[in-house]
Amino acid sequence: MKPKTEWSPLWRAIALLAFGTLMVMPARAQFNGFASASYGYHSDPLYNYETIPDQLRQGYLEFQYAVPAGTGKVTAGYVAGLMIFNALTDRNYLEHSGRISYQNAFGVPRRPPRKLPAAPDAEGEDAEMEEEEDVPVDPDSGRVYLNLQLRASARHDKEVFREFNNTGAGFTGVVRMPVGGFFLRVMNDVGMRSYANLPELSNLSEHLTLQVGRATRSGWIAGFMASGGLKYYTSELYDTTLYESTRTYVEKNNGKGKAGAKLIVPSEKKILVNAATTISWQIAGGGFAGATWTGGSVGLDVLYRHNPGVGTRYLAQYVNSSLLTEDIYNDFFSYEGPEGRLVYRQTLPLGVQSILSCSIARHTFAAPALDINGVEIGGNRTDIHSVADLWISRYFDIGAGMGLDLAVSAGVTRNQSNDDYNDFSLWQVGVSMGVGF
Repeated sequence: MKPKTEWSPLWRAIALLAFGTLMVMPARAQFNGFASASYGYHSDPLYNYETIPDQLRQGYLEFQYAVPAGTGKVTAGYVAGLMIFNALTDRNYLEHSGRISYQNAFGVPRRPPRKLPAAPDAEGEDAEMEEEEDVPVDPDSGRVYLNLQLRASARHDKEVFREFNNTGAGFTGVVRMPVGGFFLRVMNDVGMRSYANLPELSNLSEHLTLQVGRATRSGWIAGFMASGGLKYYTSELYDTTLYESTRTYVEKNNGKGKAGAKLIVPSEKKILVNAATTISWQIAGGGFAGATWTGGSVGLDVLYRHNPGVGTRYLAQYVNSSLLTEDIYNDFFSYEGPEGRLVYRQTLPLGVQSILSCSIARHTFAAPALDINGVEIGGNRTDIHSVADLWISRYFDIGAGMGLDLAVSAGVTRNQSNDDYNDFSLWQVGVSMGVGF
């Protein structure tokens, strides 16, 4: 008999909260969904010395249910995605997440608000929580904007990459208010991430961000931001039969020669640097600027990160392992240094939407640079990471409350590193089609 599937306490809590929210929503609630599929060419998806290109197919399904709540609204959403490689099928994985958010704008504006460019968050990304079409950023409006979000997520990989299996949850609160002729934005994020097959990297995190800026009614915005946070690793011990802090060597008999020749070879254990460190700290500061005009916008932000502690737990990579842009390897607590990002959005003729983003950063890790076998070749790993991405899409209204979205994308990445495994380049192109309902 097939064993019964058990839900974790985290997912039971999220499901109950979502169900309760949906049950109390009035008839004015709105439901919508979006399904998309994409196909592209990805050079070297494992970022390693095998340099194996592959075709990548992705499919995503998203549902959202929103209801007005006074001057604000409550939203519940779910999104699931499947990544499928054509040749490297062991790399296929499924990810999904759910969220419940509350958004409100308090107070009566002194004059009709106008949509101004949004300030980026402290990580250089657009504020995912802030739906600017619903609550325009206007510091002169006299309004206080509040956004609260509870979220949960999970990822499922095949057996060969089971270390990436994880579950997580978080809560984010954002308050934005006018202060004189400026605006003040405060964001606090609390999160947890659990790796069932890699408990040494399971963690809790806390991150606070402050932004002060000036936005004009002509569409310009500028200001500065500061942030600070910590990451606490919940496991103070690690399995010494699987991991070591520095590369060791073992003696093996190759079975040749009169007495059997002895070979000294690197250990097969994974390298977990700074394994004794249970808390990682980081502070950051920088500025942002941008402008909005009819049909387009541009935003620039620069930031410098500093880690005042001794380091962070860091799982070194080498051949036949994998690198992903998530905190198992690449969370921002792991490095320090300057970074900058430029995002340009423009509506083109025939209703075509375009987004061009470019970024460059110098990352210095609190861990040594290694060769392919995990042998130390430098005191600190240092990367110069540069990325350029272009996204072009066109939305078609096909009637009956449905729409079709067609898009093409391209991107290049160069990570110049003194760590052999992490010195890589890649490029990717893709096409996608989505249906909204």
